[in-house]
Amino acid sequence: MPDLSSIPVPQYAPNQPYHWEYDNLPLKALADRDEVINGEVDNQTKILVDAAGTQGTLANRLNQSIDEDGNLKSSSIDESLHNIAEHEDGTKNLTLDELEYYNDTLGYTVSNPVSFVRMIEEERSKLALISDEATNLKIQVNIPSQIVLFENETIELVDSDSIAWEVSAPNMVSAVLKVSTDFAHRHYYDLEPVTSDNENYTVNSLATPFIEGSLRVYINGIRISEEYSVYYPSNPISTWSLNKFTPDHENGAFVLDAALSEDDIIRIDFDVSLT
Repeated sequence: MPDLSSIPVPQYAPNQPYHWEYDNLPLKALADRDEVINGEVDNQTKILVDAAGTQGTLANRLNQSIDEDGNLKSSSIDESLHNIAEHEDGTKNLTLDELEYYNDTLGYTVSNPVSFVRMIEEERSKLALISDEATNLKIQVNIPSQIVLFENETIELVDSDSIAWEVSAPNMVSAVLKVSTDFAHRHYYDLEPVTSDNENYTVNSLATPFIEGSLRVYINGIRISEEYSVYYPSNPISTWSLNKFTPDHENGAFVLDAALSEDDIIRIDFDVSLT
């Protein structure tokens, strides 16, 4: 802008028929205002010149990134600024409308400040496989008598006499086999039981109680059963007969289904608890 102070301001001269000093006061005020305007215009001009950068004019510089309608030119936007891979996790205070959208529409429970995190594509793919609230997670346990299905409930793993559960970081559960003192026992084998009639027997002269299910009875080398009759040979072998036994573990005894002959050889094995 031209320097307004270099342009003379017409004023009354002393030889003119006026009170020149008094009448010149308004004109001097106008001259002072011109000085202020001139200085401010110079400041704004400097700002505009500096804003032009290396493009010569501010218009040239703006045309590099803004269309005539005021929209940003897509070719002038740095792609890295809009690539999620270039951003970091962070927090943001949402408006009430935004909070309502997340909580009511999407079903979340969030409050300010809300944390936003990046996610790789593999993570998103895994999350897409999980139904809402993970209600499709089921565990089926097959046991001899039935099938137990756990769907929407907590499963508690408890220790037993033989299994202990251990948890290691971050999410590993291990079953550890342990030996309980309840299993401590002494095994007797190849013993001749005591009888007075070759049909009713005790495991020894003391009729020692044995562990239920541990008694094994052999007649002439053939093991017979407590559940069904089994053929065994005579001694010496000439005929075959059926026999089975009924145990009485509490009284250390058992009864044969049929009495043996004096020539038959009977032997037993059994276990005695040490606890």
